[in-house]
Amino acid sequence: MLNPAHTVIARFGGSGPLARRLGLDRSAVHRWALPRTRTGTGGLIPSRYHQRLLELAAAEGIALSAVDLIGQEPRGKAPPPGADDG
Repeated sequence: MLNPAHTVIARFGGSGPLARRLGLDRSAVHRWALPRTRTGTGGLIPSRYHQRLLELAAAEGIALSAVDLIGQEPRGKAPPPGADDG
């Protein structure tokens, strides 16, 4: 399963640096990467931050696309063996 939060946090140098850029507490950003069972978002980035993240990435020369924010598999990629096809 893809975890867009891990990807985005890593590209910005960690949850602390990203939180500072967004004006958020580090723990708020860190929770994006936590599973729902641990009060996280399960790897999903709240949509209210998507536009700002894209703007920050563009301004700082960080490779980031809308696909990175939602964790969509690239088109044409075969599902992993044993994936549920039904």
